[in-house]
Amino acid sequence: MLNLKTGVLSALCLLSVAVWAQAPANDMEPGKDRVNAGGTNSMQGIHRIVFCGNSLTDGSAWCDWVIETLQANGYPNLIMYNAGVAGNNVIQLKARYAKDVLAVKPDLVVVNIGTRDGKSPEDYHRDLGEIVAATRKTGAKMILMTPSPIRDKTVARYRSPVYAPVVRELAKEYDCWVLDSEAMFDEGLAAGKEMWGPDGVHHTIHTWRAMAKEVLALLGCHAPLVEKTSLYYHAVTDWRISPPVPWKSAAPVVLANMPEDYDPVAAGKGAYPPLPTSFEGWQKYDREAEIAKTSWWQKCWLERGGVMPLGQELSKDKPGTPSHGAGAFALAIVNSDVEKQITMHVGGSLPYAVWLNGQMVWNGNFLHGYHPSADRITVMFRKGENQILVFSNWLFYISLGEI
Repeated sequence: MLNLKTGVLSALCLLSVAVWAQAPANDMEPGKDRVNAGGTNSMQGIHRIVFCGNSLTDGSAWCDWVIETLQANGYPNLIMYNAGVAGNNVIQLKARYAKDVLAVKPDLVVVNIGTRDGKSPEDYHRDLGEIVAATRKTGAKMILMTPSPIRDKTVARYRSPVYAPVVRELAKEYDCWVLDSEAMFDEGLAAGKEMWGPDGVHHTIHTWRAMAKEVLALLGCHAPLVEKTSLYYHAVTDWRISPPVPWKSAAPVVLANMPEDYDPVAAGKGAYPPLPTSFEGWQKYDREAEIAKTSWWQKCWLERGGVMPLGQELSKDKPGTPSHGAGAFALAIVNSDVEKQITMHVGGSLPYAVWLNGQMVWNGNFLHGYHPSADRITVMFRKGENQILVFSNWLFYISLGEI
């Protein structure tokens, strides 16, 4: 058993898996669109749900709201993975799909990709088709979202209208559900809601609500939306934070996907400040205070257990943005009754690094998602006290144990 000195974390407690009662059967079948969706047996056999795509999924609270609503309405033991990565197109998603999605053995995958891909419909069909075929081969169900529209339809890379028929064709071929994003946006706009943020691409809270409700409807759930983001499984939340450390990243940044031969420890050597020799003057991280003063769209990051060691007041004009000239260390102490291997789940904004008992075990120097469990590594905890040290210039997550 592992526990923090304060007793906040019991990191090796496994989630219990309930035996679900079979819901009443009806005529709901995959391949139907949002108009015909909503059968009460849609959740049968679903335990693990993965949401994947680009920044419209990466870290967004609408995914959590789907899970929270289902958990509050008869499915309390669902497990969620967010596998979105900001900036991804369908080719990049395909390159990491086996590791990030299939490896966690999902029962349902929700795919939202293609808003600004810029490729031909034929290329999009090929790449998305490979993703869908690989998923359905495992027996997992799928919800395919037609790519979200953007405000300025004249942007050269905008292909959502020509990708939507591809999504429908693949859904029919592989027996998947379809979420019609264009129709969803039209409904919101007709109701007078602002569906886009200032950049005309990313979404407002109205869109988050609409997306969550549409996914829930496809799964047969019409209960009131639970707009809640819970602490991620076995998240480490008890941290001491160092004073800011002047620093600029010296390591090369991989902006696409993690290469197959990527060695995080080798890539991180020499990239970060020397490890501290004293923790004098370090302050306890006040998670609740940071949640209270952050922006509405970043609030969910901290509610999941994310840590911003530099706080929200780094940039006065843009609270909660990364520093380009400083970082900070964060320290957690975890006790173990025995020496044993454990899975460490890591995630956050690049670059960040993790040390266990003085040895670097991870260096996140590539875009891989603003969410927990973006990567999973096996580490060895010694009997007694273990020190987890993280260096970050914005946001990181650490969880311990199996999910």
